[in-house]
Amino acid sequence: MTAKEAINKISVMLGVAQDGETADTQIKLAEATLLDGTKVRVEGDFEVGKPLFVVTAEGDVYAPEGKHETEDGLIISVDANGVITAIDEKAADEVPAEAEAELEAETAISLSEEVVNNVMNALNKISENITALENRLNATEQEFHAFRNEPAGKKITNNLNEVQKTEGDLATARFNKLVEFRNQTKR
Repeated sequence: MTAKEAINKISVMLGVAQDGETADTQIKLAEATLLDGTKVRVEGDFEVGKPLFVVTAEGDVYAPEGKHETEDGLIISVDANGVITAIDEKAADEVPAEAEAELEAETAISLSEEVVNNVMNALNKISENITALENRLNATEQEFHAFRNEPAGKKITNNLNEVQKTEGDLATARFNKLVEFRNQTKR
């Protein structure tokens, strides 16, 4: 299976594409280098409203808020969410020709077969877990319905007061008998 076929299969599983359709697997990125040497990139071209990312060893992160000047003379203003709010150009005499060529360079990223296989394996595990949860839910529902359909048992009543009253009456009756017996023996 080629990487493209695997991606198409994943797209169909996720509902992004229909069977037979192809999913676009390349992402167009524009890159630039800031004056301090930091690399930044944006999906597509540098435009207002798109998120600006700083390239790090751990992966891309949103650019911090502020103005960022590239080596080719662009001054990119970014808000607190990492979204480009304005793009200004520095005066033309200060822009080196090499930096301008770097800004025009775009990178196409394609997914490797290994990444596709890892995603497929993860999706398969998730699918298995969902199936297991559905089975457990069905079993629980069946047990609940069986319990609910059983006839009710005899109602339990609280008769503690009656028992205490009866015992009290017996004790009083015994005491009265003793008093009566004592009175009879005195005479």
